[in-house]
Amino acid sequence: MPKNEERVEFENNRVKVTRVNLGEHGKNPTRARNDRVLIWLTDAHHVRVESGKKESIRRRAGEVAWRDASQHEIEDLAGSGHELIIVELKK
Repeated sequence: MPKNEERVEFENNRVKVTRVNLGEHGKNPTRARNDRVLIWLTDAHHVRVESGKKESIRRRAGEVAWRDASQHEIEDLAGSGHELIIVELKK
């Protein structure tokens, strides 16, 4: 799986749809995202750091979750990387 690749799949004045590939032990730097829906395409185990707080998260392919706007960073812990779709609402 490629390391830390993001590709915008669709964008208009209301939403931005991004495909994210986080490679083996890949780490995304701190970034800001608006309110969003996350759809995991592969199983994932990663750590999410927001405001100095670390959260270990496991997801299964097909899971869907909501996240409020935040600034955070993500690091793969599984060693196999993961892929997901982010549907981000524009303000």
